[in-house]
Amino acid sequence: MNTTNNGDRLKAAAQTGDIDLLYSVIQDDPSILENIDVISFVETPLHIAASLGHMPFANEIMNLKPSFAWKLNPQGFSPIHLAMQNGQKSMVFHFLHNNKDLVRIKGREGITPLHFASQIGEVNHLEYFLFLCPESIEYLTVRHETALHIAVKNGQFEALQVLVIWLRTNTKRRAQMLENRILNQWDEARNTILHISALRSDPQALLLLLRTGRIDLCSKNLENKTALDIASTPDVKSILLSFGAKPSIEITDAPTISHIRYNPLISIIRIRRNITEEQRNSWLIVATLVATAIYQSGLSPPSGIYQVSASDGNGVNITSSNSTISTPGNAGKSVLSGYEFFLFLFINMYSFSVSILAIFFMIPYGKIGFLVASPMRWLTVSYLFSMWRISPTHVNSIILFILFSSFMLAMVIDVIVGVYIRLKHRIAKIFNMIVKLC
Repeated sequence: MNTTNNGDRLKAAAQTGDIDLLYSVIQDDPSILENIDVISFVETPLHIAASLGHMPFANEIMNLKPSFAWKLNPQGFSPIHLAMQNGQKSMVFHFLHNNKDLVRIKGREGITPLHFASQIGEVNHLEYFLFLCPESIEYLTVRHETALHIAVKNGQFEALQVLVIWLRTNTKRRAQMLENRILNQWDEARNTILHISALRSDPQALLLLLRTGRIDLCSKNLENKTALDIASTPDVKSILLSFGAKPSIEITDAPTISHIRYNPLISIIRIRRNITEEQRNSWLIVATLVATAIYQSGLSPPSGIYQVSASDGNGVNITSSNSTISTPGNAGKSVLSGYEFFLFLFINMYSFSVSILAIFFMIPYGKIGFLVASPMRWLTVSYLFSMWRISPTHVNSIILFILFSSFMLAMVIDVIVGVYIRLKHRIAKIFNMIVKLC
């Protein structure tokens, strides 16, 4: 058995993507792949195939030796790193289709595929990597750089934009803490991405970062300088000053994140995601029971309502079960006085509203959520209508009528907007299809 010759033949098979030659080599030396695998840093046939884009051959090798996908060559690169370096996009997606955990692999200097995609500005890869492995945004290089640091240092604004937008719209647990930490992460020189953007005089990147409202404007690097201190052009200094940046000599306290502006919708979604299924189920049951009890109390207010039980021939309705005398004008109205009913109405409506909002907050998204939310809306309409009808005074009736009408109008507008959006999307799709056909 000629080991050297078999090694050359295996290399030739990888370079040409010849699967038949691969198995010919294995027949001559069945342990050849195993012998390669025991070496810590080695260029495997998968490295060669990944660099050249021989996908069927790469598939065959990965089936035989999945561990080769994690091997680093003597230069410190894995097969997926080499595929990215050589522009083999299909190979990159194929690697991750087989094993999404390859997004986590760290190569030379701690560079992950996400870091490398940021470096070369490969936006499609960035989005796919973050979808497969959201945790990869937290990985640092040996220089303590995030993917955002690398994007700014290499002038890849689109890559930076993708990363920042992903952080801003992330709704997973502890997303807000993650956003604050990544946007203000220091590298080995304690420079944040804001420092680097100011140093490179990159107004686009500066504005993108500052508008997040999460950037620490008072952060100092190892040279005790803020982003404003190292800004080299008037434009950059003007931008920083407009957002409230200060020079280091004016900062005496420990750095804090300033100018924080919250997006209520994102905050609500994040809170929803932080709730466990057990908590969600328990709170949903409680909110439903409370809403049911309050709705029932609204239909049967304290002291009851005037009811018609008999007539004396003069058109006057006599006592009901609550021992009150009713006339045709106040039948079905609450026995409470105007002030008492208003107080009851305020407490009852407040409790009912909180319960309904809690239910809306807890129900899941999608079609199931819609099936639950739609009846809840009409239950609210029914509640307002009932309270309006039993109101004993004209003033209370007007207030309830306004609330009832406003809610109905809001529901109509919601339906119209929903239909408009769906029709708009469908018309746009049809128009695009017509354009393509033409």
